[in-house]
Amino acid sequence: MDQSRSRDQARYQSLIIERPDLAHPFRRVSAVVFTALAWLIWLAMWLPLLSAIARHYGFAVHEIDYPSHISLDSFLALLGVMPWAIGAALGAVFIAYLIERLKAHPTHARRPVGIDSLATGAALDPEKLAGWQRQQVLYVEHGPRGRVTDAHTTQPSRPD
Repeated sequence: MDQSRSRDQARYQSLIIERPDLAHPFRRVSAVVFTALAWLIWLAMWLPLLSAIARHYGFAVHEIDYPSHISLDSFLALLGVMPWAIGAALGAVFIAYLIERLKAHPTHARRPVGIDSLATGAALDPEKLAGWQRQQVLYVEHGPRGRVTDAHTTQPSRPD
């Protein structure tokens, strides 16, 4: 991040999310309008609940499409049940976490992989692989494309 960009990256145009002014004007205006409408609808959905709570505490709030007093009672019943529902959901999540955390690990032992099968899978000579495993350091040579071409347990001599 502290290094400058290469010339190839500087040539490319910025993404629209980084530069909203690159978007078509109709798209920018329609995005603002749809966002404002979505917020208004979200706020309108809270009005019945807020007015029911206000009426419960004695404020004179006009009824918003309440066909009867049953709607206010149903809101208040939901408010009474909500702490228990939230507590039950949190309890279920905690129990699921404990079950997953304390779950017994599989008892079957894993079959050890021998030198021969490992060497066969890596397409190497088994004696060479066994020698590599006995050493603490492995020197790896890379080809022009970055792939491993060879490995040695002794440090190769560098051409001067």
